[in-house]
Amino acid sequence: MSASVEDRLAVLEGHTRALYDRLERVEAELRGRPSAPPRAAAPVPPPPAPPPRPEVRPSRRPTRPVAPPRPRRDLDLEELLGGRLLALVGGLAVILGLVFLVALAVERGWLDERARTALAFFGSTALVLVGAWLHERRGRTQASLAVVGTGLAGLFLSLTAATVLYDLVPAGLSLMAAFAFGALGAALAIRWDAQPIGGLGILGALSAPILVGATQDAQSLLFLAAAHAAAVAVLVWRRWEWLRLAAVAVVLLQLAGWVLEDEPGLTLGLTVLGLFGVLNLAAALGFELARRADRGAASTFALVVGNAAAVGLLGVYVAWRPWDDAGSVVAAGWWLAGLAAAHVLAGLALLRLQPRNRSVALRLFGVGLVAANVAFVVLVDGVAIPIGWAAAAAALALPVRELTRRAAVVYAVVGGQLVLAGLHILTIDAPLDALEPDRTAVWPILALAASAFVVARLTPREEGQWRAATDATALLAVAYATAVLLDGVALTGAWAVEAVLLSELGRRLSHRVAAVGGLGFLLLAALHALSLEAQPVALVDGADPFWHAAVALGAIACGAAFAAWRGLDLGEHVRPLLELAAGVAVVYAASIGIVTAFQPGAFDALAGDLTVREQGQAVLSAFWSVLGLGLLWAGLRRDERTWRLAGFGLLTVAVGKVFLYDMAALDAGYRVLSFIVLGLLLLAGAYAYQRMRRGSGAAA
Repeated sequence: MSASVEDRLAVLEGHTRALYDRLERVEAELRGRPSAPPRAAAPVPPPPAPPPRPEVRPSRRPTRPVAPPRPRRDLDLEELLGGRLLALVGGLAVILGLVFLVALAVERGWLDERARTALAFFGSTALVLVGAWLHERRGRTQASLAVVGTGLAGLFLSLTAATVLYDLVPAGLSLMAAFAFGALGAALAIRWDAQPIGGLGILGALSAPILVGATQDAQSLLFLAAAHAAAVAVLVWRRWEWLRLAAVAVVLLQLAGWVLEDEPGLTLGLTVLGLFGVLNLAAALGFELARRADRGAASTFALVVGNAAAVGLLGVYVAWRPWDDAGSVVAAGWWLAGLAAAHVLAGLALLRLQPRNRSVALRLFGVGLVAANVAFVVLVDGVAIPIGWAAAAAALALPVRELTRRAAVVYAVVGGQLVLAGLHILTIDAPLDALEPDRTAVWPILALAASAFVVARLTPREEGQWRAATDATALLAVAYATAVLLDGVALTGAWAVEAVLLSELGRRLSHRVAAVGGLGFLLLAALHALSLEAQPVALVDGADPFWHAAVALGAIACGAAFAAWRGLDLGEHVRPLLELAAGVAVVYAASIGIVTAFQPGAFDALAGDLTVREQGQAVLSAFWSVLGLGLLWAGLRRDERTWRLAGFGLLTVAVGKVFLYDMAALDAGYRVLSFIVLGLLLLAGAYAYQRMRRGSGAAA
């Protein structure tokens, strides 16, 4: 840094010397004296090269300018009172003063009807003109807006009085005047960006049919449609959110009054409702297209749902009003179907024009789906309703996922359709409290099962919980269809066979839901057998007929044994439990067979004082004891812990039966025999267990 300064000083010194020599020569020429020879100037060193500037590389991502935060507006009480509240109260006071003046003039006979009406028109017009002049020329203040608003309100009130009270102006002319007043208010509001003035003008024009008492003729409807179309254009352009809700509410109230009071015909009523429904939908969607936001406004959602509900219900009333006409039901259904199609098409168009904002499109699709479901119920009856709902669930799985790109919406839509189908089946087609074989009711249940199965296959693998839920729904539907189609021992056998099939599918395809479903079907078969074919009371009274119990329990035993043999991958304890279930089913069937064989009528002989039924109970106790001892011995010989535990369990059951049942139910002599036999068997079992276990331990 110091070297560069010295170089610069040297350069500056050389330039100074050269300048000094030139000045001396000039002075010498002026004096007429020869100038001294110029001294050789010191060589001027070249200026040093500027240091290289560092290369500035542009950033890859241009930074967006950060918008400055909006200044926080503090509440100024003085501004509120002086700028707004004072103007509003002043305008209201002026209107009330004019009303009182007109009332006083009428009371004292100063003015007739025409004069009063003309005075009201002229005064209101003057207020509008004065307020507009003040706002344009004397500063845009709230007071001037209040004056204009007061004048507009006075114009509409004057028009109402001239038409309804005095019959001075025809209804058609009044509607045209109201439209002109509304257009004036909207124009001033657009120019000044003043929503209150726009509200007075637009809402006043839309309320004109009510104000002038012309709500039940075609002329008023035509005026209302034109005014509403103009209002929608203005509201969408200026993005006045709250005002469009009020405008749509005013129009829907007038439509409801017209439908309920005038009771129009089918063609006229549905045409008018369709026209206004489209205008209201345009007010909702046009606002969203103008906003260009990523999420729809809450007012848009309310407008879409409210418009669909009002127009749909009014259309159903118009179509279904002749209650004894069968064709009216069809007309109402097609009206709802058209409403559904219109909302779906509007949602698709919104997605095309504004792909970012999917929330409003989803609401439109939701409204269309609800309307389509209701229309389907109106147009179709019987088992076709749940079949159609189930088919819709499968048909909507992929389109809804593609349109919404949200799994939660898919679950809601598809799951809702499946739930509707299931509820209709359980309440109407095949109710639980009146379940009986019915081939007709089987078809909607099978349709529900097929739909759930297809939905599960269309679901991505990463959404495992939803796949499992739909697969489980399909299995439940199959089980319920089997119960509707069959009964008795055939139902138990069918569930056992289905359990075998599901177990094999679960093992081959490594499908956990199928494997668990196989266990569920086995449980259903067991519960059905215990409640009907092989009730626990059969251990006392026997089964009639016995072959029902034998077939049912045999099917359960075979199903459990097959599942245990194939080895379901559901945990280490599942296979022993299945083997235990198979063994219990076989023992239970044999026990019922023993008791059934020793029922009165099976034998005519008596053993002392012991009846035939008591003989059966004694034989049953001995059977359980001998079988338990045999299982214990076999488990010791084969070193199978499961068999030993089964033997201990069966001996425990035999002991419990002898002590709790045989002691109270059998004769004294046979009671002694039961205890002696049981005791001997238990002693033999203890001896065998201790000797064989000791021997195996010594061998080890």
